[in-house]
Amino acid sequence: MKTETNLSDAYRSMIIQTISLSKNRSFTHMTRDEILSYLDSIRKPDMLDPLHKWIGTYNLKRTILLRFFKWFYYSNEEPKRMKIPAVIQNIPMLKRREQSVYKPTDL
Repeated sequence: MKTETNLSDAYRSMIIQTISLSKNRSFTHMTRDEILSYLDSIRKPDMLDPLHKWIGTYNLKRTILLRFFKWFYYSNEEPKRMKIPAVIQNIPMLKRREQSVYKPTDL
């Protein structure tokens, strides 16, 4: 990934932290349910996160996992031709509920 894009150190550490969800388990044996339970652990109730900022984190982690598993299963193909593996297939991006994080009082 470093050869494809110019990664910052913070983004690289976030990728490593996200991918380390396997907890000493082989990526080939990882199931869709394990990935979904990891992504569901990011969800927060409305009382703790009224602006639904967790949705951005969820989508970022989902994108990181999608890119990783595409590379893991299809590393011999060029990036645009990689298929989405079954382990991460049909996990949708979530839409933010707010149109804007700014309130009228902020103007």
